[in-house]
Amino acid sequence: MSGREQSSGREQVSGRDEVLVVIPARWGSSRLPGKALADLDGAPLVVRVAQRAAAMREASRVVVATDDERIRQAVVAAGFACALTGDHPTGTDRVGEVARTDQAAIVVNLQGDEPLLDPADADHLVRALREDPRAEIATLAHALQGEREWRDPHVVKVLLDRQGLALYFSRAPLPGSFPGGDAAGERLAWRHVGIYAYRRPALLRFLAMERTPLEAAEGLEQLRALEHGMRIRVVLTERRAVGVDTPEDLERVRREWRATRA
Repeated sequence: MSGREQSSGREQVSGRDEVLVVIPARWGSSRLPGKALADLDGAPLVVRVAQRAAAMREASRVVVATDDERIRQAVVAAGFACALTGDHPTGTDRVGEVARTDQAAIVVNLQGDEPLLDPADADHLVRALREDPRAEIATLAHALQGEREWRDPHVVKVLLDRQGLALYFSRAPLPGSFPGGDAAGERLAWRHVGIYAYRRPALLRFLAMERTPLEAAEGLEQLRALEHGMRIRVVLTERRAVGVDTPEDLERVRREWRATRA
């Protein structure tokens, strides 16, 4: 595709346009308070994420966004930029506060608890927006590991259309099956990874939208974008993301971190 779409927030971007990577990090966590500063091989978790972000080929600059002074001090001491933000209901709102003062064409929301993310996967999201001028958001997904994961409500599933755009996100084991048919939904759905690249106008427009019914029902803010007709490109990866939500997750990440450096 070529040219520039004229509808609001859907400008085609070129390879010369800048990419801002924002890592939202907060102290509060219902299952693991203070996880942003949890030690991972001699450095805080959020600093390890910033290091991964800095390894992106497409990143123009990396900023950690937090409302906690302890996190800010740790990030700055490690040599990374950190914005002290206001109180926000979601990480996306925190990213938006930083994006409003930055003119980068693409904004990447990189979760502060994904230290094992391959920087190449985040780069793929940026390139997906550059290659598809109609897409406003890009996100990651990978294959599900069987029926148990497919049925797990803590695992977010995404269904795709034939062009690789998101049809729906859900915590439920979608898709369903026709009575008497092959109940193999885990082979048709993908596991969503909550990392996003936005065109800056699309991000700001998304944050100005009211919360939608499906978003409230599923507890998934990306459904707000779909309910408002925004196009979300899904980039598939073979690498499984490992986030940190619980003490058990943290120990698993520590093991995998050590294994990759053995």
